[in-house]
Amino acid sequence: MSSFAIGLILLSVISGDALIISGGDLAHIDLETGTVTPSVGVLHTYPNDVIIHNGSAYVVNSGDDSATLQKFELGTWTLTELGIGTGWNCWASLPLADGNLAVSATLNNSVTLVNPTTMQALSSIEGIGPNPEWMATTENLLYIACGGWGAGESVVVADISAGSVTDTLTAGTNCQSLALDENNHLFATCSGVYGNDEGSVVVIDLATGSTVAELTVGGFPAFSVAANGILYISDPWGAGVYSIDMSTQTVLHDSSDPFCSGGNGMAVDENGYLWISDSMNNEVRVYDTTENLFQTYAVTSPAAIAVSGSLLGIYGGGVETGISLSVAPNPAVNLITVTGTSFGEAIQIYDITGRIAAATTVATKGKTTMDVTGMTAGIYTVVSGSTSARFVITAR
Repeated sequence: MSSFAIGLILLSVISGDALIISGGDLAHIDLETGTVTPSVGVLHTYPNDVIIHNGSAYVVNSGDDSATLQKFELGTWTLTELGIGTGWNCWASLPLADGNLAVSATLNNSVTLVNPTTMQALSSIEGIGPNPEWMATTENLLYIACGGWGAGESVVVADISAGSVTDTLTAGTNCQSLALDENNHLFATCSGVYGNDEGSVVVIDLATGSTVAELTVGGFPAFSVAANGILYISDPWGAGVYSIDMSTQTVLHDSSDPFCSGGNGMAVDENGYLWISDSMNNEVRVYDTTENLFQTYAVTSPAAIAVSGSLLGIYGGGVETGISLSVAPNPAVNLITVTGTSFGEAIQIYDITGRIAAATTVATKGKTTMDVTGMTAGIYTVVSGSTSARFVITAR
């Protein structure tokens, strides 16, 4: 295989950016090199939410009036700031179909529409409450979770073009975040009363506005993301991350049997990999589409997280990503087993600089075992034919 072809494979395997609120800093992970930069920018009071939109990162600072919304250009980290309201306690932002951003204001019971290019507030949608938090959108409608910090159970529906509220749906106590499936169902994560271990997810049929299921998960869940037909719900104050099969509307993991620890932040990349912040362990973990642990990064006190691109390349990039190849165990110490190989094919292992660290030839179709004892701890890529996979060697 030529070095040019190898470069294409390596580039397709790891490409993109991850941004994590890390205390008062914005941490960055370069998915091409695996490099973690603890701070590419300083945040303001109570940073609560981060998203990536059109080549920029946007951070919502809940406790700051003059720099409520911070915009960081990816790569250059040039900063632009926008103040929104006075004491509004803005909570989260969401990209809209028209290219603007919606920013929820919990203490002003409103949503502000912002032009992300010019960083100017355009207008506000009033009468959204009590205490709007995370949001979801379909075409021209905006759905806003309004849990009233324990006293509310509403999902407010707003017409974005008209700038007005059109409906209010009933969810459960302390509704905080929302996710949509492909069947016109809205999944509302409801924390319940703090300390009562009564967290639930209420499923609402948007065609009728009626509740079709209330799924008990326990604990005090707050934030949710959907990946590969599964709803992941974070309870950073309790057991960790819970999960629900969105098609069958059944609970897979609840507070008695969490999927994993952490959940201080969650995101899904463009190939469906799940990213989870775990502040107790000072790490960000990545799980593949079959829920296997794929990668771990050391990040101090990670919270909200946003990802663009993917560890398996930019979605739709037209370069084969080789997801049929896999490595176990991952992380590895002494031996790895590479599956998805063909008889007679060469296998090379490349370090993060692109140099060959080990090589062999497939002697048995399907699986090949390789000794990595002499290799230093770090991130590696195994290549076989036109496919590739990434793995980590830990310190011995």
